[in-house]
Amino acid sequence: MIKVSPGTEPTAKLVKKIIKKFRAEDLPRLQKLEQYYQVQNDILGRQLSSEKPNNRIAHGFAKYITNMATGFFMGEGLRFDTDDDEYKEALEKALGDHSAETNFEITKEMSKKGISFELLYMNEASEIRSKYFRAEAFIPVYSTSVSEFLEFAIRLWQEEDLLTDKTIAYAAVYTKWEIITYRQKQDKKYEEIERVSHNFHDVPVLIYWNNEEAKGDYEDVLTMIDAYDKAQSDTANDFEYFTDAYLVIAGASGGLDKVDSDDDEGRKAAKTLRQERIIFMDERGQAQWLVKQVNDTAVENFKNRIYDDIFFLSLVPALTDESFAGNLTGVAIRYKLIGLEQLASIKEYKFLPAYKKKIRLITKMLNLKMNRSFDPSTIDIYFDRNMTDNLKELAEIAALLEGIISKETQLSLLPFVKNKQEELQRTLKDQLKKSGYDELGNIDLAKVQAYVNEQ
Repeated sequence: MIKVSPGTEPTAKLVKKIIKKFRAEDLPRLQKLEQYYQVQNDILGRQLSSEKPNNRIAHGFAKYITNMATGFFMGEGLRFDTDDDEYKEALEKALGDHSAETNFEITKEMSKKGISFELLYMNEASEIRSKYFRAEAFIPVYSTSVSEFLEFAIRLWQEEDLLTDKTIAYAAVYTKWEIITYRQKQDKKYEEIERVSHNFHDVPVLIYWNNEEAKGDYEDVLTMIDAYDKAQSDTANDFEYFTDAYLVIAGASGGLDKVDSDDDEGRKAAKTLRQERIIFMDERGQAQWLVKQVNDTAVENFKNRIYDDIFFLSLVPALTDESFAGNLTGVAIRYKLIGLEQLASIKEYKFLPAYKKKIRLITKMLNLKMNRSFDPSTIDIYFDRNMTDNLKELAEIAALLEGIISKETQLSLLPFVKNKQEELQRTLKDQLKKSGYDELGNIDLAKVQAYVNEQ
């Protein structure tokens, strides 16, 4: 984490030093994490003797861990609610149709590299918009004060000039009040080229942390992934060694002693051995393969131990495990996913502050544009886990609670009911129709009598 004194002005000289520090210390780590997500593991660069088999098998553990953790946490998206319908409608419009997709990509980048970014801005039509950025695109700079608030954030990008084939580096500094854009010159120094204000009255960069240490979900098991890659690659090498094993012939006569000879008799013996796969030896001759003896049981136990530790320490379950049967109860499923649930809980607590800041900044702009006084503290945010529930079991539990808890609470137990209020209104309409009333309140006496008789 890069820190500066409170109120520090982001000059061109300071920006250059911050970028240099970021590229030397943080960028290599972020690039390696992205490399493993793309299954470009270090094993692919391993070099052995050209005369020996060199199998290089990379395993996509990193991709699996991130996709599972992200899908479980944000696969169903998040919901927000408020009693002010006008506020909710305006907020939904400002967030846009791709809000769920943006949240998913933000969460995936968090899982991969421990941190991700989102930028709020105003488009040409003065509409509030947001854009997701990868971890390499921004450098957050915090204050050295006790509160450690965000002083400013630096966005990095490059542009290629197609006419000159030159690449120009840029840096945009987002402060509480303005956006300062710098361009890198040929001498590697940065010069200010533009300074414009924004109306958010805060740094319009949202920083999503995966955890307090800003670590990716598979970062702590990279060495184990390397060990598993190496073990599997070496096993493949051993099989190839076996295929290319030497046939040792000892104490033989009758032409076999001349197999390696260059004369006609030696070539004939070699041809017979290769084509006919028949060896003629006297009683003194012996033939056997020269192969490397491998303790298969020890090797497989070693690989299984690494495999189990990868999933155990990453808190992500291996769904290919035989213990995940199809007849498990909801409690049993949740027990097996307790590690993933703990991981999702950490993500939720770290995701909320940035998302609440997003709601607050958007609300501030809405109040200015619409001349309203919407209160962001009235927004309730909900996260829905993306998991397979035992619906029969949940329905039975909800039915057993009839008369003990409210209908709304009963409906909240059922994951397929997304809007409890709408469902309650539908239920009420069905009851009215059954008791002889239509939606306008008119009474059908025959239906009323039939309903009374049923009761």
